[in-house]
Amino acid sequence: MKIVTWNINGIRTFKGGIKKIFESLDADIICVQETKVTRDLLDERTAIVEGYNSYFSFSRGRSGYSGVATYCKDSATPFAAEEGLTGLLTTNHEGSVGCYGDQREFSNEELQLLDNEGRAILTQHRVLCDEQPETITVINVYCPRADPEKPERKQFKLQFYKLLQVRAEAILETGSHVIILGDVNTSHRPVDHCDPDDIDGFEEHPGRKWLDSFLVDDSKENESKQDHDEEESLTLSTKPIRSGKFVDAFRHFHPTRSKAFTCWNTMTGARQTNYGTRIDYIFADHLVFKTQFTAADIMPEVEGSDHCPVWGQLRCPVLSSSKLPLLCTRHLPEFAGRQQKLSHFLVKVDPQQPLSACRDALPASQEAGEARENLKPLGASTSSGKKRMSGVNSSAPKGKKE
Repeated sequence: MKIVTWNINGIRTFKGGIKKIFESLDADIICVQETKVTRDLLDERTAIVEGYNSYFSFSRGRSGYSGVATYCKDSATPFAAEEGLTGLLTTNHEGSVGCYGDQREFSNEELQLLDNEGRAILTQHRVLCDEQPETITVINVYCPRADPEKPERKQFKLQFYKLLQVRAEAILETGSHVIILGDVNTSHRPVDHCDPDDIDGFEEHPGRKWLDSFLVDDSKENESKQDHDEEESLTLSTKPIRSGKFVDAFRHFHPTRSKAFTCWNTMTGARQTNYGTRIDYIFADHLVFKTQFTAADIMPEVEGSDHCPVWGQLRCPVLSSSKLPLLCTRHLPEFAGRQQKLSHFLVKVDPQQPLSACRDALPASQEAGEARENLKPLGASTSSGKKRMSGVNSSAPKGKKE
């Protein structure tokens, strides 16, 4: 199984070439971030790509902002999918991932805000690990950036990290493996940054401290047996405490590679001089990484964004589900083929029937369907729904709605 993550800086820039790009990546699961599209702007050729099934999360508050999407080959169809980390965006839990962990340290307002920007999609897959069926949950994330001009965003970013860790570890406890991939918006080590000497307190950066606690320090596995024996001879009181459960796939396979960046400032032409940072990652829980990962690398030669793709290869084959999860874009009314027949819009009118009765006989508007799907659960505007309203009275009797 091959997985890819890529911050694409706007999915609509792909135009008609999205399938060609996906084929060039040659991956079973492709996770993209910063789609910059809301549901009212999502067109069919972007949502429905031949040979793939897709899952989107949209920003509720701002158009052309944030957003993530996961595309799975039909041969890697997940059996469950879910939007967001909190569970608040899931009204129908059939076919969702579940397992939210202990969220008591977050207020209800914090949870709503953390899922309001379309920053996470989860898909759950069945794989064969050494001929035994197991589950892998893929968490596609676009972590917030700490805007220096908005101090509150620094705390928002750290809260997002904490919530991501709570959710990932809760899923791990159920027996599923977990792979987290996406734009994490923090370079971990000085080797991951083009100019770390100019950053005061590089190691003290809160995001890097979180990564230190989140990731396994697997450098010991690359040490010689002699070093390992010396490590074992240390007393418990002198050993560092490591509680992380995840491995940075690229850095494990390339522990000393420098100038391996995934993001550049295109306004200054920094990509040409490779003056960048590594902020796009594939994290895997230690067990699945140790037993199934065979390779991981970056693809700086792939252009089209200010980021480049990152890929990981696993030896376990993925098993396709026979049923698409409810979150799949193929189930959205605008893409499900429910409105393709002209007869759907035509109603036989009796000349003797009052006008109000005619209105009641019209099909229910799509806005009602969007409300059921909880498109705007956090009090955001319903402009996308209004654009698609047919102007009908939504008070029609239940039987006629159906």
